[in-house]
Amino acid sequence: MPNCSERVMTETGDDSSTLLHQQAKPLSVVLVMVCIYIFLFIERPWESVRYLQGVPIERPFALIMIVLAFLNGRLRIISSPTNKWVYGLLLLHFLLSPFAFKPEFAFDQGIEYAKMVLLYLLILALSDDERCLKLIVKAYVFSMMFYVAHSLWEYHNGRHDFKMGITRMLGVDSTFNDPNAFGASVVLSLPIVYALFRSEPNKMVRNAFKVYALLAVICIVLTGSRSCFITMTFLLLVYGVVQKGKRKFIVGMVSLIALGTLWVFMPDQKQERIRTLWDEDAGTVGAHSSAQGRLVGWQVSWKMFKREPITGVGAGGRNFIGYRMVNRMDEAGHESPHESHFLYGEVLAELGIGGALLFIGFVATTLGCCVQARKYLQLADATNNFSYYLSGAIIVTLMLLLLLGFSGHNFYRPLWLWLAAWAGALINLTRQQRPDASQCEA
Repeated sequence: MPNCSERVMTETGDDSSTLLHQQAKPLSVVLVMVCIYIFLFIERPWESVRYLQGVPIERPFALIMIVLAFLNGRLRIISSPTNKWVYGLLLLHFLLSPFAFKPEFAFDQGIEYAKMVLLYLLILALSDDERCLKLIVKAYVFSMMFYVAHSLWEYHNGRHDFKMGITRMLGVDSTFNDPNAFGASVVLSLPIVYALFRSEPNKMVRNAFKVYALLAVICIVLTGSRSCFITMTFLLLVYGVVQKGKRKFIVGMVSLIALGTLWVFMPDQKQERIRTLWDEDAGTVGAHSSAQGRLVGWQVSWKMFKREPITGVGAGGRNFIGYRMVNRMDEAGHESPHESHFLYGEVLAELGIGGALLFIGFVATTLGCCVQARKYLQLADATNNFSYYLSGAIIVTLMLLLLLGFSGHNFYRPLWLWLAAWAGALINLTRQQRPDASQCEA
């Protein structure tokens, strides 16, 4: 009688890449539209293309997409462990909005969050096999490739910012174009690119991923973002640590050599800015005050939380800034009309203890889905396919988001919800292939 592992191999096939493979079927129109919408959301042509500025092409496209999804039965809630946390956070926005500093600001932020949740719902509903899930993930990566290439071209043409004594690269849009925000977008995409690279059979596409990784490093350096440089360094270290056997030492050495080489060839003004992290004499006064501003942002956030621990001051940056200035949360003479620049302060101050607990549950459940999916795939001896690599990439990307949270208010980045949707889709797909435990015990 075959044992458990033999039964798993019988059910899944000898080739691990076929674990979640299903017979090819025509792509749905809604799936294609979701992929296009992801591109629109990242590139934002109504902000990045001169001839389209002010033309709200995203809104009618989204409306048509939603109508078609409804007519095709795709606008439905798919069971996922992440759902209760995502929909809980959405509901909390509207429950707390009447108690906000400015209720209309909180309500508007809730509407914006609802739009992101709607895309989360669609991604889950459309990712009913590995091919569809991979297409959605590829849409994200190829959209980032176009966005980065476009931004580099504009930088070449002289579009940049001058802050704290250095020129800094910007994104081509106006929503996430800040050097820190743009650099974060780039570094956060790298783990997902790696997952696609490891599972991509086409050599030309693999080479495109390599080129993108190189351009991503260049962009991160050109932004002059200290937080993004630290995050990129952390990513390289993580990549070395997770290797096994001799490969751990080899990859670790290569990573250190790559960082050293990058530092040597980095422009002097960018080196100077990075050195401000440990050298008080490096850089400008503005660079040091910027770092100090993160600490002040946390202190102000904590004061707000202690004043409004249940309801918070209201969702969105405008509520945070308004409450901060009207209630004089800063020391006299040091008022700062800015957001917290600190994820954890942002959540506590704006959404109170309920928001903090829901956010912790959201992150923990997303991580748990990926860990559980990896266990199923390991049981099925399917550790060399896209789903396995994606589960690891989601875990790493969440770690990067949390690390970047120490220097940025990134709670409303849509990537949080996209990762949760991909994780939910992974756990659903891998559970379908899980061997019958009762049969294995027999």
